[in-house]
Amino acid sequence: MIALPARVGCVRGMMVRHDVASFARGLKPTQLIGLDVLLAMVLMASNVLWWTLGTHRTGWPAWQTVLTCSLGVAVAVRRLLPLPALAVASVVMATDGALSLTGVLATALLVYGVAIARPVRVAAYASAVAGAAQLALMIPMQGITGHDYWGWPGMSQSLIVEAAAWAIGWSTRRGRAYSQGLVEQAEERARRTLVEERIRIARELHDVVAHSLSVIAVQAGVGHHVIGSRPDQAAKSLCAIETTSRAALGELRSLLGVLRDDDGAEWLPGGLDDLSTLIEQTRRAGVQVELTTSGHPHALPRGLDRAAYRIVQEALTNVVKHARTSHARATVAYAPGEVTLTVVDAGAGSTTTPITEGHGLTGMKERAALYGGEVHAGPLSPHGFRVTARLPYATDERTAQFPVGADLEGA
Repeated sequence: MIALPARVGCVRGMMVRHDVASFARGLKPTQLIGLDVLLAMVLMASNVLWWTLGTHRTGWPAWQTVLTCSLGVAVAVRRLLPLPALAVASVVMATDGALSLTGVLATALLVYGVAIARPVRVAAYASAVAGAAQLALMIPMQGITGHDYWGWPGMSQSLIVEAAAWAIGWSTRRGRAYSQGLVEQAEERARRTLVEERIRIARELHDVVAHSLSVIAVQAGVGHHVIGSRPDQAAKSLCAIETTSRAALGELRSLLGVLRDDDGAEWLPGGLDDLSTLIEQTRRAGVQVELTTSGHPHALPRGLDRAAYRIVQEALTNVVKHARTSHARATVAYAPGEVTLTVVDAGAGSTTTPITEGHGLTGMKERAALYGGEVHAGPLSPHGFRVTARLPYATDERTAQFPVGADLEGA
């Protein structure tokens, strides 16, 4: 019945297909750290090869060992300590040509990690400070090492690469946040739809079961009372119980069939045209209902017609259950753009009787609210109770099929 969870899966599938870091996010934290350690070892080995083969330098000074190991440690702990790791790499970058291409790649990777792991403002400030530190330390550090292999042009190119890495990291972080937002929105829609579906099912079950059981209970009581003295009346009560129970079972089967159906077919429980059947069931329960129609009866929007039927049904159910009367009056008044429903009984209610809103009255108000309508219920003086519902709808033929709340017609 509810298709939104599948949409959630589609959004998650899009994230898996389009996010290059999805594989890494599927690994455990210890596995990610292990990959970083392996990457650090590869970069350290690459730096050794660059030093010996790419620069034609001889020997391996002690400070080069310190820088190479420092860069490797920074890469290895980049997920645990992204900002300190970037600070260490910035010092390394300012030394002896930033260890050539190895240093550029390592520092760009650390800048990328900071851009992903930290808020935009923090990542921007940290990357800018790191770049400024590299420029500030380049000259004194080259004086210490005695080498000027990298120089200003190389440092400028390195900073450009780092800026590009930060932009890619920022874009990746933003894309992840957007995708996660889509997932959360889809999940929220799914949860909200599930709640609405549960409420709809609860209403339909209440409407079907409450009215039918009220009629059955009354007829069973009558039959039990007269079975000895008036067996013919008891037989009529049994017939009424049989008819009402069969009708209720039919409605329940229809409702359960919709719940099992995956294609979303709708179950239409009735409309105002079916009020005669409803009133006949109520009469079998011992309440004579006088139905009056005013105005010009005409076809109503499907969902609103269904809601109107359910409101009258619930009002008559309350008469059977609570009013302790044998007479009620139901009125359906048609007017341009609205229909007004009124159910009045002369039962035990009075203006001094406190009103307790149960599931029935709450359900009537919620149904009316879906279509921009309202329900008023209260006792009459000296006795009785009245329920009045006003349901507006669009009179334009182009919009009559889509009234307010039409997307929730199943409610």
